[in-house]
Amino acid sequence: MNISKREMMVLGIGIAAVFSMGIYTFVIKPVHTSREKITTDIERKRDFIHRYKEIFKNKKIIDARVKELEGKGQQMASYLLSGDKPSLAAADLQNILQGAGGELGLTIDSVKVLDLRKIDIFYQIPLEISLKTEARKLRDFIYRIENSAKFLTVPKLRMRVIKNNIQHEPEVIEARIETAGYILRTDSGK
Repeated sequence: MNISKREMMVLGIGIAAVFSMGIYTFVIKPVHTSREKITTDIERKRDFIHRYKEIFKNKKIIDARVKELEGKGQQMASYLLSGDKPSLAAADLQNILQGAGGELGLTIDSVKVLDLRKIDIFYQIPLEISLKTEARKLRDFIYRIENSAKFLTVPKLRMRVIKNNIQHEPEVIEARIETAGYILRTDSGK
């Protein structure tokens, strides 16, 4: 089989083209890709080091801010009911209410612990108390609840006025007050 010069030249150019494509695909392109990857890794690590240096420069400021936030966290925790479990918190709430009622000379007829409710990262511990008193004492009692050292709310208040036939005696109010305190949920992860 005789191959002419022209066919040899075309065959040589074809072999050179296939060889060039092979070198580009299997040598040059992987080397270029790995260089780009190394360059982006180096840039990412430089950015990380730069951010770390900035944080290290501001370490005193950050430490002061962390201490400030820890202090605020402790202050906020003081507004919550004591006790890690809802039953202990309900007992604490009951003691607070009986203390406030005792200071005003109120007698709490009954206390009912209601089902706790999940509210964001807190458990709401509700109690329903029943009592009979006059309007001024009821007002003062609710005022003491809402201005307690702990964060307490009055979600529901139902009352009924019992009129008596004696002219100079104050009217008696029969009240059912739902009072709620809060504890931090341990399962919230915050």
